[in-house]
Amino acid sequence: MSELTLESGAIQAHSDEHVLRINIARANKRNALTAAMYRDLSAAVDYAQDNADIRVVLLTSDGDMFCAGNDIADFADRDPHTTGGDDVGPALTFVEKLGACDKATVIAVQGQATGIGTTMLLHTDLVIAADDARFFTAFIDLALVPEAGSSLLMPARLGTQNANRLLLAGDTIDADEAKEMGLVAYLVPRAELTATADALVARLAAKSPAAVAASKALIRRGLDARRVAEQIRAEADVFGERLASDEVQAIMNKFLKRG
Repeated sequence: MSELTLESGAIQAHSDEHVLRINIARANKRNALTAAMYRDLSAAVDYAQDNADIRVVLLTSDGDMFCAGNDIADFADRDPHTTGGDDVGPALTFVEKLGACDKATVIAVQGQATGIGTTMLLHTDLVIAADDARFFTAFIDLALVPEAGSSLLMPARLGTQNANRLLLAGDTIDADEAKEMGLVAYLVPRAELTATADALVARLAAKSPAAVAASKALIRRGLDARRVAEQIRAEADVFGERLASDEVQAIMNKFLKRG
């Protein structure tokens, strides 16, 4: 089995019983994701994809908040002209790899899931949410646009009105609403989140890997994976344009108390 090398210091991964357990370990920064962390997450998904012993990928995080989305300081300092077209950057590369993974994928969410902390859920097979989970995309409040294919996947899966609540109105969706909409598969008390995730990944790991991979390929075909990839790139182009705008730069600088 190839070695898995992680470099950010904020992503942990280990395998046992055919499960690769990936953990976001940056609770002091609300598990906000940097470019280096996305590269580690992509490396971990690649590791799972390339190793026959791994049958399931489980993504979790430390602390009271699942993920605050992009680290704003890291994000604001990136050159918005370096992504677009075929280069969608480290964040969207990760969600594409997650969505294309042939292994069963599970994400367990506690507390707030902001931005890509919510949109990455559209690219996993099963989401378990604690009853304190909250979902907020944040893009519209930063004068930005949807990403990670969410402008296509949310209306298709959650319905147009629910998608518009998240992407246009900027509503925060609680765990009960997320379950009713179909954003999450399982809703459990916070104290039971870890045990429920462990039981689910053990159940998935016991299933035929070939049948799981074939089933996922059929599901992706039904969802038109090519169109999703095209939408991710179209969003990335507009997102980059918006990120370079004076309006968004002013919002970012205000948030970071710059200038």
